[in-house]
Amino acid sequence: MKVALRKSSNLPLQRRELMLVQRTRTPALRVVYPDVGHLRIELVFSDPSANTPSPQFHTLFPAAPAFFRFACPCADCDGDFDLTVAVKTALESPNWRKQGAVSTSDVLPCRGTRLHQKSEDKSCSMQLRFKLLAAPRSVA
Repeated sequence: MKVALRKSSNLPLQRRELMLVQRTRTPALRVVYPDVGHLRIELVFSDPSANTPSPQFHTLFPAAPAFFRFACPCADCDGDFDLTVAVKTALESPNWRKQGAVSTSDVLPCRGTRLHQKSEDKSCSMQLRFKLLAAPRSVA
């Protein structure tokens, strides 16, 4: 007799689990960007309609997966912030190639949906201000 697996009805949790699977399948930073010694990603969240989560700081070294998507910090939101294009633009820019270091920043809105909001507008109002700082790999 085959036992049916129980699936979670928690959509944000399912989306986060899918992101974890995608992260594990992503090649290492040293494969995608071999000249990068480390990449520091600073995430500062703001939400005018709710409590503001604490900032997050991630430092990725060459062995880390080159995965640049971060889940919205709202537990009931199914959205995420994808910084892949920003990282690619920064690390393929002439400044990176000339100077060997780069810094960039921008603001992104969450495009997710808040599942437990009581108002008609269920779109998430969280915003992300991010800063990327890349340093070259040191040659010993």
